[in-house]
Amino acid sequence: MSVPTTVRGQSPGVPVGGDGSGGGRVQGLDGLRGVAALVVLVHHSLLLTPALMAVHQDPAAPRSALVQAVSATPLHLLWDGEVAVQVFFVLSGFVLTVAATRPRHRWAPYYPQRLLRLYLPVWAAVVLAVALRVVVPVGDTSGLSPWLTFHGDLGRAGVLGDLVLLVGPAGSTMTALWSLRWEVLFSLLLPLFVLAATRLRHWAPLVLGALAALAWVGAVTGPVDQPYALGALYQLPLFALGCVLAAGRDRVAEVTGRWGRAAWAGLLAVAVLLTTSYWLLDLGGDREDLPVAVVALTRVLQAAGAGLLVVAALGPPARPLRHPAVRWLGTRSFSLYLVHEPVVVAVGYLTGWTSPAVLLLTVPVSLLLAEGFFRAVERPSHRLARGVGARLTRRAQPDV
Repeated sequence: MSVPTTVRGQSPGVPVGGDGSGGGRVQGLDGLRGVAALVVLVHHSLLLTPALMAVHQDPAAPRSALVQAVSATPLHLLWDGEVAVQVFFVLSGFVLTVAATRPRHRWAPYYPQRLLRLYLPVWAAVVLAVALRVVVPVGDTSGLSPWLTFHGDLGRAGVLGDLVLLVGPAGSTMTALWSLRWEVLFSLLLPLFVLAATRLRHWAPLVLGALAALAWVGAVTGPVDQPYALGALYQLPLFALGCVLAAGRDRVAEVTGRWGRAAWAGLLAVAVLLTTSYWLLDLGGDREDLPVAVVALTRVLQAAGAGLLVVAALGPPARPLRHPAVRWLGTRSFSLYLVHEPVVVAVGYLTGWTSPAVLLLTVPVSLLLAEGFFRAVERPSHRLARGVGARLTRRAQPDV
């Protein structure tokens, strides 16, 4: 399969990364981001279950055989929201780099277009989250998951941080917004990433090695979701990985185009093992007893697995990702990413459910709300951004 040299991200932001300006689409990438957005929804829904929340909060907490089976095996990938965000970051690097290397790409309209497409939906989602928080009563929180009770209080500084993203705390109204900080930062730094990826494309193995080393240092120095400088050592290499793949997309397309089902299945199996390597450590006991360097290495392997998932989505055997329903999910992925957490929190407080059965409510309600949000907020923001970009492009063109 040949990868189009022009790729358009229907929805901007974490799950998409496209600039929305003209061009073709890689349907497998649409499907992958849709699946990743659904995984994040499942992840937050299952965090309403205290036993599953404990897996993330305290690795040494006692676990039932069922909890161990879904957390310390490759099954964890089905609800691993962190890996899903890593996939989003790699996708953003890939799609934005492809768009930025088009012959007709112009940087002047890129910034207002990109920021409008990111911030307008985020602002609307923050308003939605605050509104639901005010309307839905908290009630008795005894027995509820700590992840849910975290959403009980809402401070002015937290709301402001979520509106600005780059300054102050991010993730108070919705914990999912922590990743938007890195998305915005990468979007601002995109020219530097594209320049480095294209100039060094013939040295890709060395570049990938350097990115792995940076990510390992970031993972060693603290939690990979930490903010600012130390967090950048882990998060920004994920975007850069996507940039490197995009710079070498002709070679990637040449390789994936020769794959049969067996080779593709093998690559997918390796990607699954890599992305779940951090959790597989729990099979042998408490991962907290292992050297920090070893645990940090699994974080690097997770990043590599996220990159392999993106490569796998480019191959011809990735037909399930090109199914219309999955592609629809991909086009609504940014809206789903932004609105699902307020839904999960509201359902959690209204029902008090602490079992995985909550998925029967959170999934359909979130999908319906995502469709409405896409039509009412995200799609209009696309139109506004395109209009602003078109006007800036006309101004930049010399009169003939």
